[in-house]
Amino acid sequence: MNDMKRKLDRMMGDTSEQERRIKQGVHEKLQPSVKKFSWKVAIVSAALPVVALLLFFSINPMNQFSSEQGPGTPYDPLDDLAQISALQKKQQLSAIDYEEFGQLPHFDQVDGLYYVDPESYSLNGSSGTFHTVIERKADIYESVAYQTGDMVRTMTDTTSHLPTYDDVYYEVIAVPGDRVVLKDGAIKINGKPLRSELMERYKEQNVRIAGGYDQLLNAREYLLLNYFPATNTVQGATITPVHKIYGQVAGIATEERTDSIYMDYISGQLHNVYTPEQSFDLYLYDELLGERKMQQPPAFAGASRLGGLFVEASYRTVTPISDLDVEIRYQYGREGVADRVFSLKQNTDSGLWMIEE
Repeated sequence: MNDMKRKLDRMMGDTSEQERRIKQGVHEKLQPSVKKFSWKVAIVSAALPVVALLLFFSINPMNQFSSEQGPGTPYDPLDDLAQISALQKKQQLSAIDYEEFGQLPHFDQVDGLYYVDPESYSLNGSSGTFHTVIERKADIYESVAYQTGDMVRTMTDTTSHLPTYDDVYYEVIAVPGDRVVLKDGAIKINGKPLRSELMERYKEQNVRIAGGYDQLLNAREYLLLNYFPATNTVQGATITPVHKIYGQVAGIATEERTDSIYMDYISGQLHNVYTPEQSFDLYLYDELLGERKMQQPPAFAGASRLGGLFVEASYRTVTPISDLDVEIRYQYGREGVADRVFSLKQNTDSGLWMIEE
């Protein structure tokens, strides 16, 4: 101990303990700090991913772990198509109960968007010759024209893997915007099994539904099923574009008492008093039926959408050009879809309206 230290000790007493505390404090400040572990923080941190998953599944309710996701075995229509085509050729696909039509409204006049189906039949207790009356729908490309449960007629659609037929009555079972799943003969619409009187009929008559779909129907598609299936047959559930549907069954008419240009056509008693638009419809009707009762205008030669023109009657306007000339124009009001124009001229000798090239 040097003299200075001894003098300080005499003046201030022993400072060894105080010096030790000062050294320890300096040492601790120079060391890196060590954070203490908190089990509460660890639990919260581990819970965050779980909470995030729960929020995701609550916002997106679909089954994220569905075993049905991913590729599967595709539906092969060839065998069903062969069976259905064979039944159709033998006229064994349908068993139409015409007595059901007896409850429909009776039309004394058929005009405008309504027309008469060419197929005739009789009803019990009546001596009349009956035809169903079909309504062509307006604005078929701007609205949902048909509703679930509607009975409709179709054009033969050979482009479909399971075609519809023009002499079969169909029921609409799904409309644009519906999600359709058809697998192994079972149909789900928007995730729910299809239950209806038609489905009960199929079950009672041991009718198998063919087809394979898992898709959302677009704005112009409908899912159709045969309304009168024959017992023990295979029937195709067919996705059909709206322009392939002739129209909805609206009522019945008789050849004996119903006034209609179509009844005149069916009976072979055409006149020269029809308006230009009525004449135009008769030309289309004749072309669709293939009867060739009327002289086919050159303007129709090679045309691929005559059926569509008949169905799209609400899109046309008739404009007189002169006393003997009229223009029929189809206007769809959609960008990129051109108008279609036909010119009609009245024959001064016969009074008939003829379509010019």
